[in-house]
Amino acid sequence: MLLKRVVVSYVIVAVVKASFGQLQDASIALPQGTVVGLKVFPETSRIPIYTYLGIPYAQPPINELRFAAPLPSVGWNKTLYARDFKPICPQLENSSYEDIGSEHQFRPRETSEDCLYLNIWIPETALQYGGFPVLVMITGEEMAFDWNKNRASGLDLASDGIIVVTVQYRTNVFGWLSLGQKYAPGNLGLLDQQMALVWIKNNIQKFGGDATRVTLLGHGTTGGPNVMTHMVSPRARGFFARAVIMSGTIFSSYSALNTDNLLSQEIVKILACNYDVGRNILKCLQQKSIHDLLRAYEYVYKNGNYTVNLGPILDNYLPPADRYIPADPQILFEATSHDMPVMFGITSNEGAFLYSKWVELARQSYESLKNYINDTLLPNIIEQYHFDGLGQDQIKEIINWRFFDEIPRTKAHLLQALVRVVSETRYEVPFYKTLRVLGKPKQLPGQVPRDPEKDDYRNTTQDPNTHASHAPVYAYLFHHPNAMDMRGQINFFGGASHSSDLPFLMGPSLYREIGRRRLTQVEDKLCKKFRALSTEFIKGGDPTPGNQYNLWTPYNDEQKYIKLISSKPDALHRSDHASLENTFIENLQEIEEKLLSSGDRVNIPTNKVNTASNPYNLNPNIHIEEDTLLFGMNFFLN
Repeated sequence: MLLKRVVVSYVIVAVVKASFGQLQDASIALPQGTVVGLKVFPETSRIPIYTYLGIPYAQPPINELRFAAPLPSVGWNKTLYARDFKPICPQLENSSYEDIGSEHQFRPRETSEDCLYLNIWIPETALQYGGFPVLVMITGEEMAFDWNKNRASGLDLASDGIIVVTVQYRTNVFGWLSLGQKYAPGNLGLLDQQMALVWIKNNIQKFGGDATRVTLLGHGTTGGPNVMTHMVSPRARGFFARAVIMSGTIFSSYSALNTDNLLSQEIVKILACNYDVGRNILKCLQQKSIHDLLRAYEYVYKNGNYTVNLGPILDNYLPPADRYIPADPQILFEATSHDMPVMFGITSNEGAFLYSKWVELARQSYESLKNYINDTLLPNIIEQYHFDGLGQDQIKEIINWRFFDEIPRTKAHLLQALVRVVSETRYEVPFYKTLRVLGKPKQLPGQVPRDPEKDDYRNTTQDPNTHASHAPVYAYLFHHPNAMDMRGQINFFGGASHSSDLPFLMGPSLYREIGRRRLTQVEDKLCKKFRALSTEFIKGGDPTPGNQYNLWTPYNDEQKYIKLISSKPDALHRSDHASLENTFIENLQEIEEKLLSSGDRVNIPTNKVNTASNPYNLNPNIHIEEDTLLFGMNFFLN
């Protein structure tokens, strides 16, 4: 019996070590000091992975550095043991982006103003040979939040031969407040990210990375727009060679650039810091508590129902050398050709990332959710798309007809319609608008536009062979039925919801951390497929190099190709479009049992039920023509 217990104990320890693999320290000498990480043997990797968590790239933005541009880290006197994540920057609590427990109660997580850190994962072979490609990740949502509990981990991507770096940065009031002058200049979130890129360029070679092979990845409604802004900012030039943009774009009205600091002025007034001298305003703000600053920010955030949110600002009030956004990034993208390969995509049902307030209202009653839609959601859409004038009521009626009028009067069906309109207005329309801009050939750097809106160019070169061109754009649609998002929530509304692509990209380790289970065989197949395409792009700028059978054709003005990334063969979806999604109807019982209380259902003939498996009839892997888009899509685009 004793021998049996010893054997069982040994097996348990072996399993734990195989899963988490902490074996020994791994030290690297940097100009800032020596940093010690952990040598880990992931279950899915044949080689050890070195992890370095919580490396400071800037000085803590506290006290007199609050609302100031970041300053480089001064280093550390003793050895830095980089074994644990550091708290992320302060953000609002009780948000839809936080972890929700089994009792549907929010679980607050630690945050801190001392938050400007990097986390690095490297394969052992990178230290042996050097010159490995680098992936720098920026995640975040609504210019206000980042994932706190379930953070993106580079453990599995590193086993594919990539050095992975995640960046912590300031957001919401701490990252975007601007006084319109050198005191609290604004764009601090972007400046933090740029400071991290500088640190990576100066130090990544010590970790076996190649500073000329950096890919910048932005995920979400903060990460995506921020990466696109870095692409056109002169201060970020030379720090990365490729870009991955996932589920977010600067061409979304919900991520619009601030052209003035009126929102910041509102926050200043709320905090009673509206003095005449900028230095005095800054000093007053620096004395306020984190709680007071976030409460003032909540006033302009409006629980996510903002028309314009606090975010990156056109900083032409600064001296030219200090400006990070000297011109509107949308105009720059429309006027000039991007010079780096881009991988850009969304999920198949972004809006199925349910906001907690939607579910709470639906549980109360059908009328509560319907009132929210009529009184808050639809007026917000009309504002976002600038439907001004006398026709607003008619436009509201059209949207109601398009999404809400011909559905059964149940809370589940109403919630499904809400998911559809949010997906289309917040993600689908900006996605196609971005592809129109990225896929259209424009002038080379030697050509200067007279009028960007008219595509009128003045050629400053004498080369007669000069012609419009741009680097390749690889567009995709990520799909998986009943996918799990970054909160661990399962989507019962069909397709892949917002953020459900990230666990598949990062690999089994993150998926198991979030879902508390292993990948199924189908999920594992999709995970490997998505990672293979992404790693090839990160390594060389082409997701299918030398692959003639399943070539990923770049999207352009002539060939509008969007690749479906799904667990099933591409050819199957061309002939069986209905297989794209587990339909909402099939999951109706689970929605009512697991999400909603007993509803006041009315029996409606099935011919009035919208049974379309894909709410937007997206038809990936073919040439998408603009005149085949849905009426609603064209309605918002035009």
